[in-house]
Amino acid sequence: MSKQTGKFFLAGLFGAVAGAVGGLLLAPQSGKKTRQQIADLAAEIALSVKTKADDTKDQVVDIFGKYSDEAKAKYQTIKEGVTNKVAEVKTVTGEINKEKYGKVVEDVVADFKNDFANTKDGASKMVNYLKKDWEKIKKAIA
Repeated sequence: MSKQTGKFFLAGLFGAVAGAVGGLLLAPQSGKKTRQQIADLAAEIALSVKTKADDTKDQVVDIFGKYSDEAKAKYQTIKEGVTNKVAEVKTVTGEINKEKYGKVVEDVVADFKNDFANTKDGASKMVNYLKKDWEKIKKAIA
């Protein structure tokens, strides 16, 4: 092996090692860790936007026209959907602002549009209630 070939080989070896180390250092975290971060943040957000039982009942009646276990479960499922999506967006992108939050709320509520088929303006009322939670959510994700 000539002196020039040896230097070339050594430079290539150093480059490969440096690339491997850099890749390991800059690699995204595992999916398991990311999912756990999302779950933890979602739980924190859920605590911050938890409403009193009377307030929840009033909102369920306003949105669905009546209070029942089924209506309350739908309400809670939609709220959890928003909470989980906010946590996901915040964890993955590193930020969420009022505008993004509003879009998340609208998208999640739209996914449940069939649950509002028997109520007049139920979906828009749900969106309005959820959007009012922005300040609480902003504090929870800060």
